[in-house]
Amino acid sequence: MNDFKIAEIKSWRVVIRRATAWKTARYTKGDIDALIVGIGDGEGNTGYGYVPAQMLEGESAAGAEQQLHYVLKPVIMKKTYPGIQPLMRELDLSLLHNHQLKFAIESALLDLTAKRINTPLYNLIGGLCYKEVPVMRMLGIKPPEETAAEAAKMVEKGYRYIKLKVGLDDKRDIAAFEAVRNEVGPDIFISIDANRSWSVMQAVRIINAIEKWDLGIVEQPVRADDVKGMAFIRQHISSPLMADEAVLCPADAMRLIEAGAIDAVSIKLWKVGGFFKAKEIAALCNTANIGCHVASTPGSILMEAAQLHFAASTLNMIGGAEIGEFDGLLDDPASGLEIKDGMLQPPDIGGLGVTVDLSKAKETEA
Repeated sequence: MNDFKIAEIKSWRVVIRRATAWKTARYTKGDIDALIVGIGDGEGNTGYGYVPAQMLEGESAAGAEQQLHYVLKPVIMKKTYPGIQPLMRELDLSLLHNHQLKFAIESALLDLTAKRINTPLYNLIGGLCYKEVPVMRMLGIKPPEETAAEAAKMVEKGYRYIKLKVGLDDKRDIAAFEAVRNEVGPDIFISIDANRSWSVMQAVRIINAIEKWDLGIVEQPVRADDVKGMAFIRQHISSPLMADEAVLCPADAMRLIEAGAIDAVSIKLWKVGGFFKAKEIAALCNTANIGCHVASTPGSILMEAAQLHFAASTLNMIGGAEIGEFDGLLDDPASGLEIKDGMLQPPDIGGLGVTVDLSKAKETEA
């Protein structure tokens, strides 16, 4: 069998516009400045990956571009590997962090490999567990009435899973959850995400107040490093508790599991560094009877196609998957996913199964 060889690596900057600004307890953001990575085999095949460039997690499009061409590209281009996993290990040894960029590279490598053998990407990472994945839609922080109205529109479109961003105003958060539940009825799964903004006792108080309206799951209410705080909260609420920012690697997941601090882990492929590391986290969760949830940030179909393949090929998924926010974006350079009745089906063609229109992007120079 031939070694894994790469003929070219390119990148493109892209700005994706939002119809409305996105507001959470941690930030308010408008347009998305991201980076597309393309890896070619010299035989006409190119795989693509996407860097969401979330500065909240320490990466920008400009920074990822520089790291790609001046740090990681020389490593990738000058050596051969038996496969993708040892190549990614070499990148980890060359650059400690930059998980979003590594996700884009790994996604491009898997997309390329799957295209070369004409199989959907999910077949390279375990095969299908689900033929379709329910989509969870996120609602930013707005007044309760507006939040409830947006939730009603989502339900009319067929969505059965909704997440409310909370954390700036306790009274507003409680009122918004009540308004949404009254608007959408008892059969819709509703979660909340405070993005680490609450203290431990504040979290217990607010969660207890909301639980009478059937709270589906609570996501990362306190600081990411507060393991004891998460364990205390879990002991004093009835709803499942999920970690997000607290889990950046398998060791983080193990630490929380051993502390009895979580019922689920929110996995973002771009946050943990790609498919294989995400699979390691999911395997730990499965062993410990802990749920997995695929989460995201608003971004291109190119990013969400990767996360769709992961979600569809991973057991113990709960709460839908936050992979549909591209529906509210403009000028997306990728296409090929369509949400129907609140569900996404992984494409059954070679690779990620999406088309990338590079005329909507600007190629960057090494």
